[in-house]
Amino acid sequence: MSNTNETGLDFVVQGMTCGGCASKVTGAVQAVAGVQDVRVDLAGGRLSVTGPVDESAITAAVEGAGYAVARA
Repeated sequence: MSNTNETGLDFVVQGMTCGGCASKVTGAVQAVAGVQDVRVDLAGGRLSVTGPVDESAITAAVEGAGYAVARA
């Protein structure tokens, strides 16, 4: 069963070390259906996603981009 959230989700992303990493994560997450807004905090290693999104789809997108991710 999917865990869809109508407002937003926050994640901790490990492995982002530069602006290019943040851009890669942003692009991967923006491609997920339902995503309305993506905010990446490189210094804090955080990801915030807004929209009616499936948590597992966000996790898969970030992992697919090569980063470890966990729900914050």
